[in-house]
Amino acid sequence: MIAEPALHYSSTHLNELELEAAVPYDYIIVEGLALPRVASSKLNLRSSKLDEVVRAFVRVFHGDKIDTARLLKACRAHNELLKIGGAALCLVAKDLECNIEKVEALFKMSPKECQNLTSLLAHEKSTGIHNGTILDDSSAAVGLLWIRRSLAFQIQLFESVVWEEEPKDAAYEAYQKQLSPYHGWMLRTVFPASFGQFPNREEFLTLFSETNDESISIIVKKMRALVATLNPLLQSWTEAFHELGLEDTRRV
Repeated sequence: MIAEPALHYSSTHLNELELEAAVPYDYIIVEGLALPRVASSKLNLRSSKLDEVVRAFVRVFHGDKIDTARLLKACRAHNELLKIGGAALCLVAKDLECNIEKVEALFKMSPKECQNLTSLLAHEKSTGIHNGTILDDSSAAVGLLWIRRSLAFQIQLFESVVWEEEPKDAAYEAYQKQLSPYHGWMLRTVFPASFGQFPNREEFLTLFSETNDESISIIVKKMRALVATLNPLLQSWTEAFHELGLEDTRRV
């Protein structure tokens, strides 16, 4: 069996969740941020959708590059997770699905040129499809831009819920920071309106259990692991866009 490559987040090495952690909430420093590291032995990973998402995102880095195939697989798994997160996340899941399809279309067309996130973005840019930082709406770059923003919204939501904030309030705060600056008036009306469908914190967390005997505390630990994994990934993702001059900040 071929061993998984070491994982790197930006310039800092971060051990996989399956490796060493003496206590459930040991912390690691990544680019100046203190992030919790949780070992899978503490998480009791099984076969739920939340477990699959944690595992999938842990494996996205290949050396210091974001592997495109693994990223797409992780995003697909994450979208399945959103579908069990209740009616309030349905709009988020639908939007994420559309953007994943944009990236998959280019990857299937040019797999060799799109092996990692940076090479994919550079290859597509070289075709002249964009107008400077104004990205073509059908492009993989637009898909990746909005996937990243959606994940940023979701992990801020999850992190706030982990720290005992009610989902409705957490979603509104995350939306104002991560998505609202890039939404036009219509989306700024539609998205927040859906947040009224969030259940209370305990009911929301229970949605991600899929087993009768999984406690809220275990689900919280897994969500912390997901946040700890995604934060440095999104930072590297953002850096790739800035380096290639592809950070489109227009409202939609």
